[in-house]
Amino acid sequence: MKYIHSIIFLLSIVSFLSAQSDFSYFFREDKLRFDYWIRGNRENTKIDSCGLYYDKNWGGSKINTIDTFLYGELLLEVFDSVSNILIYSRGYSSLFKEWQITDEADSLNRKFKESVIMPFPRNTVRIEVSERNFDMSFSRIFSMFFDPGICKIEEKISPADVRVRVVLANGPACSKVDLVFLSEGYLTTDSLKFFRDVRKTSMELFQWDPYHNCKRSFNIYAVFVPSENRFISRGSDTLSETALHTHFNTFGSEQYLTTEDIWKVRDVVSGIPYDQLCIIVNTDKYGGGGIYNYLTLYTSDNEFSEFLFHHEFGHGFASLADEYYSSLVPYNANSDLNYEPYQPNITTRIDFQGKWESMIPDTVPIPTPNLKTYAGVVGLFEGARYTDKGVFRPYLDCSMKSKINNAFCPVCKRAIEQMIKFYASE
Repeated sequence: MKYIHSIIFLLSIVSFLSAQSDFSYFFREDKLRFDYWIRGNRENTKIDSCGLYYDKNWGGSKINTIDTFLYGELLLEVFDSVSNILIYSRGYSSLFKEWQITDEADSLNRKFKESVIMPFPRNTVRIEVSERNFDMSFSRIFSMFFDPGICKIEEKISPADVRVRVVLANGPACSKVDLVFLSEGYLTTDSLKFFRDVRKTSMELFQWDPYHNCKRSFNIYAVFVPSENRFISRGSDTLSETALHTHFNTFGSEQYLTTEDIWKVRDVVSGIPYDQLCIIVNTDKYGGGGIYNYLTLYTSDNEFSEFLFHHEFGHGFASLADEYYSSLVPYNANSDLNYEPYQPNITTRIDFQGKWESMIPDTVPIPTPNLKTYAGVVGLFEGARYTDKGVFRPYLDCSMKSKINNAFCPVCKRAIEQMIKFYASE
């Protein structure tokens, strides 16, 4: 038995060194940032390249460079141009892809700023972006070659008035979840309040299950950038002079808080290793937003701020879907009921075996009645993702459904744990 354990240990060491070696062969320790415009309507999507930039300090995993989840509406892939080997990929979502399922997209064309990062390649690569189809497959919408030996690109440096504090340090960025909080609507004189707000959220994060057992898997940074005023715009038409140009009333939804200036957000965090970006908006108004592998936003001083962060971070970090179904939303999000959604906590039963079917006790009926009798057990409850028919959730109630603290269901907890392990592999 000791011999077998020794063999397993040696194989794990070899695997680890091989992964690190592969990363070092293909990539440097820095970031390549790709800014682009994405434009179109409900039926069409096009990408126009805007710029490639050098940025210091890659923060992602050096082991899990290939996305195994394939969540999100978009997919970034990087191929070695000589061997055609896929060397990096990440699924993500964006504000444009959300707009694309609103009524406005039926009659208008719009364009949005978007940006992605990847480890900086040593040799020529092919960069591709694909979008998800209604049947959940992906189709390529953009492709370009990048040769670091020929292309001389600008280095991104954060603005001079940006201040960075390390809130939690547990080890190298490549083996931790690197979470960065940015300030919005904080005046120069509000910096101490911002750093207190970050520490408060950090403490609350590790009080929730499953994060409380995973504190050593995180590094946390606070990045303060001052705003000229505290007023947060009520819409995108007249933006106030805040640092990151956030606004409420996104797509006509008063509580939906976003920014359309992801380029500015990337500028502020230049040189900082990060996996997830979170914007704290200095107001007591209720609001937030979470877009997978893109941004998480929430307001600092509302009575539900703790819930808002965790709910929106569930979207941004683990691609958790909203489980509520009675609130008005601006989306036509249910035209794909004939396909299995990619989010881990909802299902249309098209491919339920790949979700949480094995977690349901034999004594629980399927579908599961929406009755208190079945509170506290995993089941198949109809009603989720803004509709009461055809989409199912795993629990009677959950922090992805209601304003309740520390109440992620077992399926959401599992999805969060899997994502933490993906980023924090050593």
